Formats: sequence, C-alpha cells, structure tokens
Amino acid sequence: MHIAQQPIQNGNLAPGAGMAPLSTSPSHHPTLPWSNGIPSPPRILVPPPTLINDPATRGGRPGSRQPLNYGASANGSSLSSSQLLANSGILPTTLQDWRYESRREAQQILPHLYLGPVSAAKDLAYLRRENITLLIAVRNNVTARHRLLNAYNEIAKDPELRSRIRFESVDVSGNQELIASFPIASRLIDDHLYNFAPPGFVRRKPNGLPEQPPNPGKTLIYCESGNERSAAVAAAYIMQHINCSAVQAIQVIQGRRFCVCFDDSMKYLLTGYEPIWMARRDVEIQQSNAAAAAAAHQNLNAIFGSRNPHQESVTTSKKSKRGIEEAYDDDEMSGGDPSLLTELDAARFEKREGIAPFSDSQSSAMSLDDVMDV
Repeated sequence: MHIAQQPIQNGNLAPGAGMAPLSTSPSHHPTLPWSNGIPSPPRILVPPPTLINDPATRGGRPGSRQPLNYGASANGSSLSSSQLLANSGILPTTLQDWRYESRREAQQILPHLYLGPVSAAKDLAYLRRENITLLIAVRNNVTARHRLLNAYNEIAKDPELRSRIRFESVDVSGNQELIASFPIASRLIDDHLYNFAPPGFVRRKPNGLPEQPPNPGKTLIYCESGNERSAAVAAAYIMQHINCSAVQAIQVIQGRRFCVCFDDSMKYLLTGYEPIWMARRDVEIQQSNAAAAAAAHQNLNAIFGSRNPHQESVTTSKKSKRGIEEAYDDDEMSGGDPSLLTELDAARFEKREGIAPFSDSQSSAMSLDDVMDV
C-alpha cells in the first residue's frame, strides 16, 4: 500500500496539501466565558481564623486581646470577639500552641462541647478531669455492627464513670446521611446541656445567644480520627447554637482543632444544612411567639372576663389553604375566564430573548455584507 507523501513546511503541513490551513483570525467568539473542564460547583473558601494572643503568656499588655474575626455574617457585618467569645462562650483559638501530638487529644470547642478521636474518649483520666458525662460516637454502620469505636467498653471497667457517663452513637452509611443526623445530635447535646439546669431556666438571652446553665452537662463528640464526621457534627451544632453560618462554624472548629479536614463535599453538606436549620429556627420562633400571645390573651380574659363564645370559636378556627383549582377559579384574578390566567403567565416570557453561545466576529460580518452586496 502506497501512502502519498505530503509536503511539510516548518514541521506543519503546507497549505494545499490536502487540508485547509488553520485560521489565525476566527470568524466567531464565545458570547459568555466557558471552559473545557468538567462542570463542578465553585469552591467554598474558608479563611483561617485570626489568632488571639494571650496577654498572660505572650507578653502582651494586661487586659488586652487582639480582635477575633470569624468572617462576615448574613447582614455583611463581622462577628467580633465580644459577640462570639463573651456572649456565646466560644473559646479563643489555640493555633499558636498547636503541636502534632495534639491530634491524638480532644479539644474543648465550647464550655460544654469537646471534639477529639476515639483515643481521647477511652482516656478515663481525661474524662474524669474534664467532667465529661456524655459521649457521642459518629461512626459507620459497618463499624457499629462490629461494635468498634465503642469507648463505653473502657468506661464500664470503672464503676464511678459507668454510673455517670452516658453513651450515644450516630450511625450512618455515608457522609450524605449526616445531614439527617445533625438535628438528632444537636438535640442530644442541648438536652444534656440543660439536664441539670434549674426549673424554668431560660435557654436564650434577649439577643438570641445561648445562656449557659450553672451546672452544664459536658459532651465529647468523637470518631476514629476526630477530624471528619465528628467535626462535621460539631460544626452543625455550633451553627444552631450561636446562629452562625457554615463557614463561621468551620472557622471556630479550626481555631481549636487545627487538624480537622473539611473537604468540598462536607462543606457543601454543611452549607446545604444551613437553610434547613434556619427555617426550623424561624418556625420555633413563630410558635413561641404564638404561645406567648395565647398566654397573654388568656391572662387578659381571666382579668377582664371571657368574650362571646361564638366570637371565640370564629377567631380560633383555622382557614384552610386554597387549592390550585380555587386559584384558577378566582373571579377577581381572572375576571371569570380561567384561560386568562394561563395567557397572563405566558405573557411574562414573550419578551425574553435567548443568548447564542457564539457570535460572529466583525471581520466575518463584513465578509457576509460584501457577499450580499454582490
């Protein structure tokens, strides 16, 4: 078989050698920026927390601290140290004292919350010294079936610790199931925090930040390394506890335990959980406000006498939501013609024009005009 030789000039096929030469001036250019890479969501960047110098040990001026900034809040203002440290109980960062051996120990994130590996949960002297009374293990279902990461086996050897330390677990088959376990673990921590509080203790301050009880119940969250799943559960709890964003919660944990690892999937999991707990918080606030209004209404009725029973039943009855059929049959909106609603809805898209992925360059447009003139 004979292959025809094609002339080569400067390492490239010469023009007229069976293929068209590459054009140096393309006749089109992209309308919007694009790339050849695999589509992926943007990275979630978490800036490192600002270090805090301890005046007692760093030689600083007594009574002074460097400002701590955990990022911007929802309204654009930054959460300063006075808002997070003093009001919510978040402890200062310990990055200046961090060493490699600290990854095998547990760190105190909040006055009642600790985070660490399974080795710290099995350290009986540490549990006794820190007065930890609740252990929460975050583990895989396979690990749970084989009864691994169960620090309670070591605690059972000590009769004193066995009587006052409780063990709970959050078992998931993958990281995506953690989003369903976040409210469960948060409820366990909060119930244990206020378990020894006096009756009628108010859990929230007037500014919405948590109130520490006089005898708080302390919790240690742990997994095999204390850097991944247990750190995510701790971050989700901090989000709900002090009403902060996912990025701020990650910064709080990184400031105390520097070896934690939040990959992109875990960051997106926490940011996806953020609107969920915010919606639940708003519902709880509305329910509490409704309960307070109902209690005040009952007090007024007790003082000034009850109203007409018929009027009471009318005001307390709930109005059912309209269905879609009722919305389309509404005479005030459609003027008696149900098809008018569809026409009005379609009219919104009449003046919307699409965007072509490419547009002709000026040179190609001029060449086309020349052809039309001819």
